[in-house]
Amino acid sequence: MWRLGTDRQRRGGTAVGSSFADILGDRAVSVTPYPRERTVHGLFEDWADRTPDAPALRYRGLVVSYGELDRLANRLAHRLRRMGIGAEDRVGLCVRDGNWVVGALATLKAGGAYVPLDPAYPADRLRYMCRDAGVEVVLRGGETDIELAGEQVFLDTPATGREPETRLAARVFPESLAYVMYTSGSTGTPKGVAVGHRNIVRLVRSGDSIALGPGDTAVQAANISFDAATLETWGALLNGARLAGLEPGDVLVPDRFRQDLLESEADVVFLPTALLRQHALDAPGIFRSVRHLSFGGEQADLRTVRAVRRACPDTELVNLYGPTEITTYATAFRCHDLDGADVVPIGRATANSSAYVLDDELTPVPPETPGELYLGGDGVARGYLGRPWATAERFLPDPFATASGARMYRTGDLVQRRANGELEFLGRADRQVKVRGHRVEPAEVEAVLRGFPGLSDVVVTTGRDAGDDACLIAHVVLDDGLGVNALRRHLGERVPGYLVPAVFVPVDHLPLTPNGKVDTAALPAPEAAGAAPVTAGNRAERAVRQIWQDVLGVTVPAGEVHFPDLGGHSLAAARVRSRLSALSGVDVPLRLVFDHPTPRAQAAAVAELTATAEHLADTTAAPAAVKLDPAELLAGFED
Repeated sequence: MWRLGTDRQRRGGTAVGSSFADILGDRAVSVTPYPRERTVHGLFEDWADRTPDAPALRYRGLVVSYGELDRLANRLAHRLRRMGIGAEDRVGLCVRDGNWVVGALATLKAGGAYVPLDPAYPADRLRYMCRDAGVEVVLRGGETDIELAGEQVFLDTPATGREPETRLAARVFPESLAYVMYTSGSTGTPKGVAVGHRNIVRLVRSGDSIALGPGDTAVQAANISFDAATLETWGALLNGARLAGLEPGDVLVPDRFRQDLLESEADVVFLPTALLRQHALDAPGIFRSVRHLSFGGEQADLRTVRAVRRACPDTELVNLYGPTEITTYATAFRCHDLDGADVVPIGRATANSSAYVLDDELTPVPPETPGELYLGGDGVARGYLGRPWATAERFLPDPFATASGARMYRTGDLVQRRANGELEFLGRADRQVKVRGHRVEPAEVEAVLRGFPGLSDVVVTTGRDAGDDACLIAHVVLDDGLGVNALRRHLGERVPGYLVPAVFVPVDHLPLTPNGKVDTAALPAPEAAGAAPVTAGNRAERAVRQIWQDVLGVTVPAGEVHFPDLGGHSLAAARVRSRLSALSGVDVPLRLVFDHPTPRAQAAAVAELTATAEHLADTTAAPAAVKLDPAELLAGFED
């Protein structure tokens, strides 16, 4: 059995006199009525029939009603059916704007299941996901020209023909597959989590889910390959509310994010914990206009939560917990009372969910005793697509449930249940970590790195970057003459950015323990950035180098160096952008940091921006939201 190493984690011992019910804790006693026999698209169609003129989507100034969205999705569903899509066939969604909602709805209406494909992912990653999921058709926009398997349907080009706007008759059940979402895999390749219609309906229509209804607006800030998009999208559209999409990158820039929230009249927002932490440090008051702000993805810290609570006292702040396998979240903690607390709990099981703290023999442990968290209820996904052995390892029969055939998911998270019933996160029973809200298996990163010629050995661990966010650190043994930049590029061409280590540390060898395992405690620490100011380049370039050094926490070497090669990612880019804006006195676009990735180019771009600030202010005003022809959202489908 695993062991925990700190006194605080061991505290409590066995509770003498505790009843079995007290020890077991949440046994899904919070069962509440919800439409568990309905499908996702069926519930959406109810609202399209009831309120056809109500706004459903707002993207880039375009407003589309429920009735219009229903007709657009019906047309595409007919097209998919003509292409052979039927029961549980997989359809890839490689698109970023509001068309992805049309594509997801159409896929479900045709009886299929959608597979989110982030256009920003490397080509090899996208192709692997398509092969593994058995994708037969890919719905895509113009964000990428990567060739993918299956027939391609471009959603932003005119159609050569017109499909019917009537609804299809499809045999879809609550247990039917709705989507497949890929997560990092410990075997070296990502694995697809198979989620059904009932799982989604439980998430957004249970009694204590986030309160959304007609007249409310939820913001879609999450990438479609991140399971928070499930909560945002279907939370709005299955409750008669409006979904407002954001411009890419706006969520990272406080001033623009605040303006987006005000213009969209946002009521409900979800953010990854790492992003909430950044806003809490820079501009915690941007959420004052929001009624409900939830966050999750990794362990929250008290400083962040208290800063947002002080700045936004009227905003309900909720810490959500749950892996993709449980359909976004299964426990929640409302952060209204943290006086005297030393940690932010992950709360209690939500409606139609259950949470058990068990030992390695699946026996409930007493309160205030560490154990592993198992989650049950209607949010438990079907399993891992095409991986019965992995499914059997993690998805187990639920011995505490009253329903026949119920299952529970083994999370691998170590927790303890406090005396008041709240769950407290303690750590992991394995190597899995969270980086910027994404699940990361270091073994997957190591496996990809080992495919690089000239790499003798590698171990990937975790640390904290200069912004106090979790990051990956790769200690590598390289052949003579090889540098880490080539290794970083090799990895970046094969995995998403959150799987690329922030720091690569070359070593002569990896230290081993007496039993032959890597001694992580003996690994050398990454070189910290020097305190002395940088001297390379002219005055403007030196200023950029100093900002990079402060933000990234690494020494910026002289010569031509690229921001991503130093571990620069989206959150770090937002911090650099903020510092550049403050230094120059103009609103520096976030995109500039990546479009001009060297200190010299970045300094020149900011100088040019400063010189034309007045003209820039006149030409970058956000367009007002107007009601347009829905055909402009989805012009048609290519034959």
